[in-house]
Amino acid sequence: MRAEYLIKRVFYSVLVFFITVGITFAVLRQIPRSYPGLDKSVIAQYFVYIYNVLQGDWGYSQGVPVLGLIWEKLYWSLIILVPAISLSLLIGILVGAHFGWKRGSKMDASVLNVMMFTRAIPPYWWAIMFILIFSFHLDLFPLGGYMSISALDRGISYSDILYHSALPIITLTVYSIPGTYYLMRNSMLLTVGEDYILTARAKGLSEKYVLFKHVLKNAMLPMVTMIPLECAYLIAGNIFIEIIFSWPGIGLLTFDAIAAKDFSLLQGIVLIDALLIIIANFSADLFYSHIDPRIKVGGGNV
Repeated sequence: MRAEYLIKRVFYSVLVFFITVGITFAVLRQIPRSYPGLDKSVIAQYFVYIYNVLQGDWGYSQGVPVLGLIWEKLYWSLIILVPAISLSLLIGILVGAHFGWKRGSKMDASVLNVMMFTRAIPPYWWAIMFILIFSFHLDLFPLGGYMSISALDRGISYSDILYHSALPIITLTVYSIPGTYYLMRNSMLLTVGEDYILTARAKGLSEKYVLFKHVLKNAMLPMVTMIPLECAYLIAGNIFIEIIFSWPGIGLLTFDAIAAKDFSLLQGIVLIDALLIIIANFSADLFYSHIDPRIKVGGGNV
């Protein structure tokens, strides 16, 4: 049953990827430009396009292979995305779980209002404000870039990269915390009202035992499906952050590709983003079936 379920999920993931490739192919054909294969039929062009994608030939951007360029920039994006996602999930889950359990207090209402305010403001506004406050006025962080001018003589150091990445990471983290907080808090509220929680309390179990053994364990389940969505959301929103901080990642590369009308590079970025999201959802789907005993793999409940 596990093998059948795995094959089914792999098939759906591959299907979604090919649909994305097909949409990209169709959109690009609507753009008046010259590219190899126009002398062939549309079907032939499509299969040539599929073949090239699977072979890793995603075209060239100013003489540089698109796939190699994307992987290079993806590395820089992950430097700020991985810490930001990790911190926002950790803080959002802890704060959401705490105030979901201690609901109704004045502090709960205050934190909820702060989270609503934080989420209502777009990420690029936070980026600009943080630069003005922490970089321009307080001079605690650099205004942008990923290394100091001194690196031209001394070479690039990890501490210098960390110093330049701190403010982008803080900006992404601050903006992403409310989404995790909302889901965790609501999940806690729903779980606390379940019959099995009332039964556990009726048995005389301590509140601490009920919280950690029953409430948190079940309230965490929706977070598994939320993580890939948050990753996808951050990848899209990261464009503005990288532009404002002049961070050399996928976001800034996307902006440059749009400005230069580099369609080969744009199609590569779209495909790699889709591939990352598909992999994240696939991983979350498999992980969910492991942590939730109510899910019967291959039995029609997944």
